[in-house]
Amino acid sequence: MRNGRGMERYSNGNRYEGEFLNGKPHGKGVYTWANGEVYEGEWAMGLKEGQGIWKGIFGDSYIGEWRQSKATGYGVHQWKNGDKFEGEWQNCLKHG
Repeated sequence: MRNGRGMERYSNGNRYEGEFLNGKPHGKGVYTWANGEVYEGEWAMGLKEGQGIWKGIFGDSYIGEWRQSKATGYGVHQWKNGDKFEGEWQNCLKHG
C-alpha cells in the first residue's frame, strides 16, 4: 500500500498527485479528471474532506468546505458568467 507523497494515473485517464495513506488520497493533493475538471485540496481516505477548490470544464468553480466528497458547509460557487452564490451548502446543494 502506498503511503507518503506520489502520483497515481488511473486507467480512465484521471490522475491524482499528492499525499497517500493506505493507497488512497489522504492529506493534500490535486485530482485531475480526464475531461479537465480539477479538485485541489484536502482528502481523507479517498474522499474530498476539508477545504478545497473545484474548477469545472465550463468555467464554474467552488471554493469551500467538503464532507464525504460533497460541497457541505460554507462555500462560494461562481459561474462562468460571473454570478455567484456565497453561503451554506449541504450535499452539493445551496442550503439556507
